[in-house]
Amino acid sequence: MVVRMAMSTFDRPLRIHAAMGFGRSYGKESRFLTKKYLGIFQSGIWNALDQEKCLSSTAFLTDIGNDLAYEVPVEQLVEWVEACVNRLQSINAKVVLTDVPLNVLRAVGEMRFRLLRTILFPQCRLTWRELFARAERLSERLDELAETRKIPIFSGDSAWYGWDPIHPRRAHLTRIWRELFQRAELVEAQSPTRNKRFLFDWYLRGLCCEKWSSLSISWRAAQPNGRLIDGTKIALY
Repeated sequence: MVVRMAMSTFDRPLRIHAAMGFGRSYGKESRFLTKKYLGIFQSGIWNALDQEKCLSSTAFLTDIGNDLAYEVPVEQLVEWVEACVNRLQSINAKVVLTDVPLNVLRAVGEMRFRLLRTILFPQCRLTWRELFARAERLSERLDELAETRKIPIFSGDSAWYGWDPIHPRRAHLTRIWRELFQRAELVEAQSPTRNKRFLFDWYLRGLCCEKWSSLSISWRAAQPNGRLIDGTKIALY
């Protein structure tokens, strides 16, 4: 959906770079189920961006709260995020931050918190009160960073989330990403067509990251990993 939105908003062909992975940390190795990833700041995306030499680019820093569940101190996490902002602004990218959804987290009860912590972040030993206090501090520091660097910051609406306080409901993803594009002053951002392009979506979901490991086996995939008919290239890290 995000790729199709970008294709309908920007002049093509595009070069899309994404460092992603469920529950991924910004600055340390993280794991979900059997998959393990390097921190975003240690990934190969930065070397690729340095070599890109783009005159114009847009960058979204999202899911910043993941590291709270890895018990990373707030100030350390903000240092990682600020380092990413520095690298992106050094190549003249328009940067958009996403805030921690405090209103959503505030509504999570103790029982639901314990269940989600056990399933998603079993190594975490923070209590609900401790984690929420850190989330509040992180939100304050992200606001300060956004103001200091003159970059927009986006916070999701409580109505966009369901029982899961981390991931927005699928029905709201198009609206969320459209607003993110608009925060980057892409006021003409277009929503992707509702036409189901199954082969296209299937192809994109099959792309692999540059480096990851699973069950103690390391895997690599040359990047860019995706090439579309219009010349757009997609690289995952």
